[in-house]
Amino acid sequence: MYKANNWHTLCTIVDRPIIDNNSMKPCQLPVQNCQRSCGVAAQSGYTLIELMTAVAIIGILAATATVSYQTQVRKTQIMTIYKEINHFRLPYRTLIDNGAGVTDFSPRGLNMPAQTKYCQFSVTAPLAGSTTANAIICRIHNLPYLQAQMLSLDYLTDGTWQCQASAGIKDAYLPQACQ
Repeated sequence: MYKANNWHTLCTIVDRPIIDNNSMKPCQLPVQNCQRSCGVAAQSGYTLIELMTAVAIIGILAATATVSYQTQVRKTQIMTIYKEINHFRLPYRTLIDNGAGVTDFSPRGLNMPAQTKYCQFSVTAPLAGSTTANAIICRIHNLPYLQAQMLSLDYLTDGTWQCQASAGIKDAYLPQACQ
């Protein structure tokens, strides 16, 4: 007897040939004591379905991560614009307190830049005793998803500020103060 070792079965085979009496032809060797082997050797790799499932899961995760990343980048860009426009608050209020004339209410008169990476600024002189809508305006440029949009600050009668965003800017991108 000898043992046939295969990757999937372990069998004992009888050494002597068996002859079929009816046909006088040799038959296949009878196999005895066959068992399925267990353990690591039973499986040598991954099936195509398993690989395709793994690739699909990775693709879904990558798509989700890309969308989240783009949203976070856009939020950051809008927050940068909001911070830039807020730099105008103190100089604007200082000119009001000093009784400056209408000609001083410009980015240059406020000692502020007229343009930054994302904004083209304009300033409106305050209206005495009433709310000044669009007191400070940022016309957004260099952002393809926000063409011809603006973010502005209104100067309210009580001396506080209110942020306004044009309709084309999604609320999801805006800071809490502008929603």
